[in-house]
Amino acid sequence: MADRLSFTVLLLLLSLCLRSPVPAAEPVDDQQRQLNPEETQQMLVFLAKQITANNDAIHTWQGTYAFVRESLFHRSKFELPGWKTTYRLLPFWLDQRQDKLRVNYNLTEKPDELDQLQPVPAKIQNSMNVQWIVVKGEESLELSEERFGPVFGFPDEVQKQIGGGRILYRKWDFEVERDGRFFDPRKKVLGTASGSFARTPELYAKVLSGAEGKEKQETFSRRVTIAERILKHQQKQLIVKIKYKPAKPNSLPRFSQVTYDSRFGYNPVKYEGLHGTVPDRIYTFSYKNVDGIYLPEKVIFEDFQIRPAGERELTLRRTYTLLDSKLNQPINPDQFQIKSFNLQYGERMLDRTKNKAFIQDHDGLVPAEEFEFNKESQSKN
Repeated sequence: MADRLSFTVLLLLLSLCLRSPVPAAEPVDDQQRQLNPEETQQMLVFLAKQITANNDAIHTWQGTYAFVRESLFHRSKFELPGWKTTYRLLPFWLDQRQDKLRVNYNLTEKPDELDQLQPVPAKIQNSMNVQWIVVKGEESLELSEERFGPVFGFPDEVQKQIGGGRILYRKWDFEVERDGRFFDPRKKVLGTASGSFARTPELYAKVLSGAEGKEKQETFSRRVTIAERILKHQQKQLIVKIKYKPAKPNSLPRFSQVTYDSRFGYNPVKYEGLHGTVPDRIYTFSYKNVDGIYLPEKVIFEDFQIRPAGERELTLRRTYTLLDSKLNQPINPDQFQIKSFNLQYGERMLDRTKNKAFIQDHDGLVPAEEFEFNKESQSKN
């Protein structure tokens, strides 16, 4: 019942993912001022502390994100461009204090918004579907969809007898993290691949403090600015703009502009990557307040192509929508162990870190060379 309820909610929310993002409410009073260099440095420190405190308050977090990817593609110069849309479900279990994460990646069909009798979009059986368990400093596990045919590392005779089945891989951390399908909420919706959203304010606050030398301090004090915008009820937004050194002497300057909002614990609500004055990348964030902790409820990443005439064209949109969530509640420790995959008799495991192969027997995984195939045992499963 819980799964059907989640999918029912998915139907309603996925339909919203394709709509244009709704920006945060505009300020009622146009009160805005530019902070001086000393205030700028102090405010960067403040922002880093606020974001870090919010993220550190997340001890455990489990839930499901719906992920929709829309990409513009050109078949040929003689045809109009078209859009390709794919739908995924990303259930996850995060124990942040122990640095443990489990996440599933499941492709689904497009939900039928008109069919109220069949509100659950079907999971697509696809080789792209995968499950991960990542325990920092211990192991990274990846369970693929069912595969047929030989896999290097297993005796040929045994593989012929088994025929197919899922394969569990033990990999190095970096192998999992560089997989484009891998979803770590800390690096996808609470931050970036380089770390928490607090990282940039921390880095520039340190430079502007003079800790890395006076020359660097003076250089970056001209590149980093903060505008303070007063909102209704004395809430505020802090707009941090950073100018980057151009790649070529005559090229347009590039900027990043991030808006942090006090209504959401000073978490970012908008990021813009500016090519001159034109944004070619826009990220928007909305949040859900759970016991004073702000969780990303909807995150939209949009990439634009700047055309020669100066216009921009949307080419890619990725939308994460939080469907269900449990915060700071106990997670069964079995979720982070191999047994939670419920491997069936004859399913294989390949340990890339130690170059060893195993096969699931009645009592667990055994070295592949010791496995004795029993056809009756396989049929019972």
